[in-house]
Amino acid sequence: MPRQDTVDFLTAFAVGTVLGIGATLLLQPERPTARERIVKQLKPYRRKMERSYGQVRSGMRAGAGATSDLTGEVITAGRELISEFRDEVSQILGDARQELQGMARDQVRDVTHQAKRTRRKLGM
Repeated sequence: MPRQDTVDFLTAFAVGTVLGIGATLLLQPERPTARERIVKQLKPYRRKMERSYGQVRSGMRAGAGATSDLTGEVITAGRELISEFRDEVSQILGDARQELQGMARDQVRDVTHQAKRTRRKLGM
């Protein structure tokens, strides 16, 4: 029987060891995963980023209003410039038209004068 006692003892020892290891693993505090550790390490930076995002968002809102105002001013200034440009072009074209009419009158006068001289010479 001593052999049977040894086998029983070793079996009980093996079962006890397995149960002890299992209990140790089950009762062990849960270790965070790599992802959880990284999230925990980055948590302060996340808060800072959220605050920065809030500041950027409010800045963008303010910038959008300023851009809208600036756009309106630029459009108004552009319309004024176009109006002034049209007036100047109109004035330049009017002056050019008057000069061309004057040159045409002078040429007509010269042609008329030449025609009169030619008629006189020919006795007409």
